[in-house]
Amino acid sequence: MAFEDDAFERMHKIMTDGRSAMMENMNRVHRGEPAVMRELAVKGERTPSQLADATGNSPGRISAILSALEKKGWATRTIDPENRRHVIVRITPEGKRLVKLHKQAMEDRMRWVFGQMGERRTEQFLDLLTRFITYMSLCGPDDPVPDEATIAKAFERAGIPYDPAADRVNVVAQAARAAAAGPHPGGKPGDTAADDDPMGTACTSA
Repeated sequence: MAFEDDAFERMHKIMTDGRSAMMENMNRVHRGEPAVMRELAVKGERTPSQLADATGNSPGRISAILSALEKKGWATRTIDPENRRHVIVRITPEGKRLVKLHKQAMEDRMRWVFGQMGERRTEQFLDLLTRFITYMSLCGPDDPVPDEATIAKAFERAGIPYDPAADRVNVVAQAARAAAAGPHPGGKPGDTAADDDPMGTACTSA
């Protein structure tokens, strides 16, 4: 197995194994009550539909969240006097205070994680994460394979030097490999396995 295939499987396993705890916490922050309160604290008064769109929740889920926030005294819902079909949601002063405390708690947890990793590993992690995200920014499903100039410009925009890895491998897309192998079993003349994966050639090194 090539190292890039092994790396892909390892990353998938890491994300899958950690999903039960990490992803549950992330979903709670980004889609639950904290997300709604943060949206209200930043944007001001909103409608339930606007909150649903901003937080990725269904209308029914937003209604349940707002009911819970109202019971806790963290948000209010009132009828819009200019359009009685609309409901206006506002965060209360106590809600704003809790948003500030929650933000500080999240920052403290991240600092704790970096403290456990140590300065050297934290610097390496942030550098590699920046590089990974920069490469991924060039990997839209319909984007062509980026050339060296395009990659260099992306790194320049990210504010980091572009120094290709000494052991860099030019990975060929799975669909391209299949196309090179010829027609796939059971296909019509002229068909290849690449026809089964029209997205497979996006963003792979030439």
